[in-house]
Amino acid sequence: MNASHTLAALALAATAVLPAFSHESGVAGHDHPATPVPVVFQVESKGPVKAPKATAKATGQKVSGQGFWKFSPVQGAVPVPASAQSSVKGAHGTLIVDSERDIVYWGLERVGWVGFSNRLKDSWVVDADKSISSGNLHGADILPRKGKLPLVVAADNVEGEILLSDTSFQNVQKLKIPDGGPYADKKGWAPTDAAFAGKDTVWITDGYGRHWFMDADASPFAYRGNFYGGNAMSQTPHGITFDPKRNELYISARPEAQVHEWLPRTKKTQAVHQLPPGSLACDTDLWGDYLLVPCLEGPNHGPGPLYIINLKTKAVVSTIQPKAELGYEFAQHMHDACWYIVGKGKSAKVYILFTAWNPGGIGALELVNLKD
Repeated sequence: MNASHTLAALALAATAVLPAFSHESGVAGHDHPATPVPVVFQVESKGPVKAPKATAKATGQKVSGQGFWKFSPVQGAVPVPASAQSSVKGAHGTLIVDSERDIVYWGLERVGWVGFSNRLKDSWVVDADKSISSGNLHGADILPRKGKLPLVVAADNVEGEILLSDTSFQNVQKLKIPDGGPYADKKGWAPTDAAFAGKDTVWITDGYGRHWFMDADASPFAYRGNFYGGNAMSQTPHGITFDPKRNELYISARPEAQVHEWLPRTKKTQAVHQLPPGSLACDTDLWGDYLLVPCLEGPNHGPGPLYIINLKTKAVVSTIQPKAELGYEFAQHMHDACWYIVGKGKSAKVYILFTAWNPGGIGALELVNLKD
């Protein structure tokens, strides 16, 4: 492990109970500080799929990452439709993948959803209900449904709404500011992300408001009146992701450079991944045992990296630098990223898609295996 990796060691925290408001009492619970346990970076020689066929590095080819987890830009991917290009600089949104239909959706402020298909070669602005395009699709999640279009839930930080629809993006249901608890005065609400936990539950985080996260019923779409986290967890709980395998949430604590593993069953923090100081964790995306973490900034206010965490070993297995090493000049601030997996099983091909803020943009990376 080199000196930079030593500086960038992760930490796991022992179980901690976060303050929680109940709708009935509105009284916060007690917080029990956690004890960090350091974890180091570990380079992996193998991954969850077969490595791509080894090839010689092409002239001018850029590569970033370590060990098995090395990536290069995909040329010609994710073209932005002409009608949306004027809005790209202000991009401040999210990415979701409809794997069954091989469609990727990118949320673009004042535009709505931009779709990509045909292995990321074709694109269009989705014809949707005006509530989709009137604000900003800051964070979102997609839920596959057998025999039906997937459901999508999105947090609009501009208009202060949680939007629920299928991928026709018509007949949109909305939640606005919750009642009671920390929002009893109907102020301080700017949601940043939402995630499905099965077909019945949606989790929402208020990263830009009063910093609580909460659960809601998916049908009928309504808050349950519970509030968790607050400033005791993070000054900006920016992203939220549900892991059905482990039945836990991953909450991105941005200014603290942390990702919290939180158990809905116990209402406790299971562990805290302490990223390198200054790594402003914006969100997470899950593929099996691997958590992808895009960061708004890196250490020392550097360009935002993408970290890959192995949840079994609790180690960062790769650090990818889209701006510094891959030539994406717009990629100063990583805002969201997702896995894009083509095919199934050990022969699947692995891609990472990312979107940046200030300036905005979108990019696609492919897992590569280069001969030494």
